[in-house]
Amino acid sequence: MHCTVLIALVASVLAGPIDFESDFKHNVDLGRLQKDLASLEERLTNTPEVEAEISLLKEAYGKTVIESPTPINGSTCKDEDINEINEKAGEEKDLFEGDVLLTTEQLSLIENIHSSNRSRRQALSDAGYSWGTVNPVIPYSYSAGYVARDRRPTIEAAMKFWEKYTCVRFKPATSGYRVEIRESAGCSSYVGKINDRKGTQGLNLGQNCMSIGTICHELSHTFGFFHVQSRFDRDRYVDIDFNNILSGDKHNFDLEPAEKTTLRDIPYEFGSNMHYYHKDFARDESKPAIYAKPAYKVYQEGMMGRLPTFYDILGVNKHFNCAANCKTSISCSNGGIQDVNNCRKCLCPLGWAGDKCTQRPTGTKTIAATATMQTMRSNFDKSTKGIEYKTQYYLFQAPAGMKVQMTPKVLGTRWSNSCDPMGIEIKFLRDARPSGLQVCDWRVQQPTITSETNEMLVQAYTLGDQSVVEMQYKAVN
Repeated sequence: MHCTVLIALVASVLAGPIDFESDFKHNVDLGRLQKDLASLEERLTNTPEVEAEISLLKEAYGKTVIESPTPINGSTCKDEDINEINEKAGEEKDLFEGDVLLTTEQLSLIENIHSSNRSRRQALSDAGYSWGTVNPVIPYSYSAGYVARDRRPTIEAAMKFWEKYTCVRFKPATSGYRVEIRESAGCSSYVGKINDRKGTQGLNLGQNCMSIGTICHELSHTFGFFHVQSRFDRDRYVDIDFNNILSGDKHNFDLEPAEKTTLRDIPYEFGSNMHYYHKDFARDESKPAIYAKPAYKVYQEGMMGRLPTFYDILGVNKHFNCAANCKTSISCSNGGIQDVNNCRKCLCPLGWAGDKCTQRPTGTKTIAATATMQTMRSNFDKSTKGIEYKTQYYLFQAPAGMKVQMTPKVLGTRWSNSCDPMGIEIKFLRDARPSGLQVCDWRVQQPTITSETNEMLVQAYTLGDQSVVEMQYKAVN
């Protein structure tokens, strides 16, 4: 069963369809949109070589599924992700890439992409306007129909997240061009700024969208960002099983042409807040639509991050040229970068702290790994649910010259595709910048992970529900 409360059901019923009419002269012909997206699907197929690889990956995935999973307290509670919310709301077919609104101008340009060698990213940029660079200010307001004031703290906490780590600023406004937050059964946004004169552009946030990570994702679209799996280099990292994608949804996996896309030197990241979950749009939800290639199989269950990652943040800072705030540069350790809001300090990847990123987070517990297999549990008791995470860091250390090997096992009690309500994140690479492996699903056998150095860092977290993860670990050569 899914975690659903009566108020969410009522809000979904009352919200109705997406309010396209409110966007001044920008509402798109939905019939035309659906016809055009269907035509894109005809060319999305795999080579025989890729199909053979998918067959092997599918067989391997089947061996990880636990036949009769049992959470610690008997709960079978799941929180839905953006694409699931929009699909249940009946809005997904009216959206591009699952949660993106289009203007008429953008649709016209997309129709001509392949004949004109224009990429989707460039097409939408050509039809849009800029929020500005270096400390851009995005005005926003709530629509008259957005009466649920209890949602505002979560929405504004997501705005504050982006303000804390980037040079973007949000400003309440009652007039002039602005982003208007609207009631909806689902979650969706336009990509970038769609007008530069008057009126509003919609940011649709229904009751089921109320998590900081979900709202940060939609705000990323508002900034001008697309989903990670649309990148031209995607096929180096994942295989798409088009045979297991719902009819009418294949277009969500279209690629950008390499010659027309700027990646801003941001690597492909499975745990990005802008990556699809591996079963999004799957026809058979017991099997993935996205398979991590063999070299990256450890990330199979770790696609779609609960919050913007270090690289997501860096991408936004590059997009808006936020580094221009700092007239002189400083040196940062462990992959850190200069903080664009305080140029005397560094912004650190997850697992590092301090002005120069030379310290571990306050309260980190150090655990010695030896050649003998040991077991420990991370346990958060149930507490009052909030919008901010309760966290605990564990630093597993093997003797010099050895590595840490770990097999995590989730014991409950709640999960979501993005691991939003609870779980752990395991940082095992030498490079601290990429996101770690997120683990939260007790229905599958989690992979055994080996660190690249003699250290492995684990962040355990919860929004308030009981969270128990068992970790078996030892030192290996």
